[in-house]
Amino acid sequence: MENMLQWGLDFIRAVQSTASPPLTAVMNIVTWFGSAWFWFTLLPLVFWCAGEKKGIEIGVTVMVSAWLNITLKFLFGQPRPFWDGYDPGLAFIPENLNGFPSGHAQTALVIWIIAASWTKKNWAFAVAAFVVLLIGFSRVYLGVHFPTDILGGWIIGAITLAAYFLWKDSIEELLARGGFRAQLIVSAAAAFIMILYNPASAQAAPGGVEALLLPGGIVLGMGAGYALTVRYTGFHSGFSGHEGAAAFLSALGRIVTGAAGTALLFIVLEKTRGMLGPGFNRLGIFIRFAVFALWIYAGAPRLFVLLRLAEGKRT
Repeated sequence: MENMLQWGLDFIRAVQSTASPPLTAVMNIVTWFGSAWFWFTLLPLVFWCAGEKKGIEIGVTVMVSAWLNITLKFLFGQPRPFWDGYDPGLAFIPENLNGFPSGHAQTALVIWIIAASWTKKNWAFAVAAFVVLLIGFSRVYLGVHFPTDILGGWIIGAITLAAYFLWKDSIEELLARGGFRAQLIVSAAAAFIMILYNPASAQAAPGGVEALLLPGGIVLGMGAGYALTVRYTGFHSGFSGHEGAAAFLSALGRIVTGAAGTALLFIVLEKTRGMLGPGFNRLGIFIRFAVFALWIYAGAPRLFVLLRLAEGKRT
């Protein structure tokens, strides 16, 4: 393994031999499109504006992928190229968690291939493949991943995608048949499974606890929120009879309203951070993520309908 890591260090040094400030700036932009901040931005927009079914499908798949990635990072405990004992001068940006598998590479593959599948166009898959490769390269260029980390991320991402394309229709049919109560139970059970793993190494790593609890919390809020929206709100991201400027303005109104609500919720949750006390730190973090997702998948859609920014049940 050490021989493989040493080869990876040599590979990164060779890539960075072409480094320049403009290229580094470009790579920082590229890497953002595989980051958590990117999918935190993208997932609500898809649900609010591009299609509620697409939004819940890609949202759940990304969260499952993130859970697998974080779990494997702590299970393998592999170093970053710039950690002590390797080459601290390689990193162009900071990273805290273990390296293998690359979350950026894995999540980028999942998001961009699913998005391409919605178009069913060959050019969309070609663009997605190019973006995925470029994001993987950016992580090596920036010195935060060994090439093997990138390959591992792509493999886990491909497995996640295979499960998505093979089973999504069957799972959706079962949940629809089970009804509202079954959907809530499945969401809670999935979230519980996701938060079971709690290694000691996560407590020591900056952001480790939050990373482990994030997928489970969001899945709980996402699943429960979507079930509530389908049952009580009937939110539809489309707007029959609206085209062109009217459709654009309604979508823009949802984005502005939803973003404002998210910002307000963030402020409130920040003010209440720690109210449960140190002994409930994990529970508090978990609840925060669940509440955010519940707002995005239930609260915001309800508000959109009430404000006539979207179609649905207004009574």
